[in-house]
Amino acid sequence: MAEDSAEPKKERDGWDKAEIVLKPVGGLFTAIAVAVLGFWTSNYVRSREVREAALRERLQTRDTNARLYSELTSRREESESALRKDMFKSIIDSFLRTGQSTPEQEVLNLELLVYNFHESLNLKPLFRHIQRRVKDSPQRSEYLGRLNRVAGEVTKKQMLVISEGGTSFDATANLKTLSFRGPGGDVPSLAKDLVLDGIRRNFKLEVLDSDPKSEGLELRVTVRTGEGGRVETTSTEFWLDYFDFPMIDNTRLPHDQRFAVVLNNFDAAGGSADFTLAFFPGKYTGLREKPYYDEVLTKLLSEGERRAPTSTPDPTRK
Repeated sequence: MAEDSAEPKKERDGWDKAEIVLKPVGGLFTAIAVAVLGFWTSNYVRSREVREAALRERLQTRDTNARLYSELTSRREESESALRKDMFKSIIDSFLRTGQSTPEQEVLNLELLVYNFHESLNLKPLFRHIQRRVKDSPQRSEYLGRLNRVAGEVTKKQMLVISEGGTSFDATANLKTLSFRGPGGDVPSLAKDLVLDGIRRNFKLEVLDSDPKSEGLELRVTVRTGEGGRVETTSTEFWLDYFDFPMIDNTRLPHDQRFAVVLNNFDAAGGSADFTLAFFPGKYTGLREKPYYDEVLTKLLSEGERRAPTSTPDPTRK
């Protein structure tokens, strides 16, 4: 009876056999997957550490190079300042020395002074002094030519700098009639509109007098600016010659702007003079020109307003 009551033994099918075979294989695959994942993770971490170390090294190298460049630049500026200081003192002492100097020495010293310090000093009195000194020299024409040539070169250099941020126009004056030459004939005055940084100004030129001996002419410049429904007028009179440099000899206008007039050519025989009026920002003036504090404050406030983000109105608010 016991043997009859025992259940018959179940035969294993293909799935059971597959389970027996795949169980150890699955464990092997799991172990391999864990090993591969661990290897990939550790490799990724090492690669990231290497990249971060390389990035830190590059940043440190860049900071080191920046400090080194800053130190070298600072030392170079200090050495150049010391050299310019010694040069300036030596040249000025040569003019103030009590001993008699030759016109050749004075012209040479002036050339050295102008080429190195034309953006810092008003050298017109020195030009005039040497011009008077060489008038009785046998080489008078040579020295005067050198003076005019160095003045012309400095004027061109400064006008190139000014033209980067400013605007200008040319004019030709008839010295015999004290008028301006135009396509339709001579006119008593010349007026032009120039725009700079959104500000439009009208410049009116008038010739008041001329001096063929000193190769100069007297001008009146009237500047009219329309702002806020009113017109502001500024008028100035001055003598113009080859020794007026625009970065030094200029007229201040509101909103830290300047204008200057430079003489390009004075033809005493032909009775004409060519000159240029330049209208430019105050930042292009020489080192001796400093902006007023109210102009600096106004500029900073205006720049802050332009950079401030505009708030979006809330449509739910009334």
